[in-house]
Amino acid sequence: MIAHFASELSGGANIAARRLHEALRKSGVESYFFHGTGIPPDKSYISLFENKSFIRRNQAALATSWRSRMGCSEGFVTSPRWIRKTPIQESGKYPAIVNLHWVARWLDLPSFFASLPDNIPVVWSLHDLIPITGGCHYPGECDGFMKQCGDCPQQRYPHAFDASRTFFNIKKDWYDRINLHFVANSRWTAAQTNRSALGKLAKSVHVIHYGLDVQQYIPVDRTIAKAALKIPEGKFVIGFSCSDFHEKRKGAHLLLEALKDLPSDNVMLLVLGGGNWPRDQGRFETISLGSLNTPRLQSIFYSALDVFAAPSKVETFGNVAMEAMACATPVVAYSAGGLADVLVNGETGLVEPECGNIKKFAAMLKWMSQHSSERILMGRAARERVLMKFTDTRMASEYQKLYYDISKATALEKE
Repeated sequence: MIAHFASELSGGANIAARRLHEALRKSGVESYFFHGTGIPPDKSYISLFENKSFIRRNQAALATSWRSRMGCSEGFVTSPRWIRKTPIQESGKYPAIVNLHWVARWLDLPSFFASLPDNIPVVWSLHDLIPITGGCHYPGECDGFMKQCGDCPQQRYPHAFDASRTFFNIKKDWYDRINLHFVANSRWTAAQTNRSALGKLAKSVHVIHYGLDVQQYIPVDRTIAKAALKIPEGKFVIGFSCSDFHEKRKGAHLLLEALKDLPSDNVMLLVLGGGNWPRDQGRFETISLGSLNTPRLQSIFYSALDVFAAPSKVETFGNVAMEAMACATPVVAYSAGGLADVLVNGETGLVEPECGNIKKFAAMLKWMSQHSSERILMGRAARERVLMKFTDTRMASEYQKLYYDISKATALEKE
């Protein structure tokens, strides 16, 4: 049995985790998905360590608020501890493999690791860099995670023995004791893991790309998709999607700056995600679709686009770029982190190596607006690339092989 653990059911990291779980089950693997918040869609999803009581909910809110106050305005550092002990025994019988995903603010790692049977394999799928740092999602220019953290630039009051050092040492202590294996979702994520002092404590580091169900994410005729969203004919439609429009790492502000170099009369923005879309002074007609939670509706969104914009300054992979490509929509992006694994410049869209260069991003969008035939060919190539490299069946197969290899190596160690 494979037991997946994730803090919640929504969000990009957890969607990627769910795709793996569901693909494993389709291939006949006994897989269960233990989670905190969210409504279980079927019996293979099991709510665990829920904050059902008034006291627990307030404890969680206070812990989150305290950690947020300790961070600087653009920082995000999470603790490996949580408000209650979370032993694996509460999940029922012991699995053959534990597969962790995004577990911050839900699993208390010390009590969870202490409750594991001796030498049980722990696979940790890296959706961001929290497991290999003192608690930050992305360290940026900071290289503290290569040694021991401390003096964290994402803390309000950084010093040598600040929270990042404490959290780093807690992880170090436990990583030394458990049968830990990291799975990176891209070569970039693997490179950061291999640079990390915590990453070096794992018994192995592997790269397995995300995948999706290509029978659910499918191209819809662009004319029909645009008509469904009542987009006027002749509009050049640029799409953008992320869970929080105000997260600067995702680059909504960069996109809006780049669009100033495009003529405003025939450009339309179609955006998908959470929060309020930043003000663009009314230069462009913008349609915000909010959150669309089904592949069918998302496919209509992606198919209505002439190009999908991914101006992220750093990504471990790039789920939304992959989804757009699956719907035969070319992507314009910076070569940021894991996006370099997903995209091929000049084939599936256009890629700018200088992250944050607004003029060059605008030039790529302008080129796309002027070359409709090439856009169509790039969209087709994008779909083909997903079919070849980023399917959920391929992802599940690679994980199954990894589970087998790790289990076999663990058995040999016991002999």
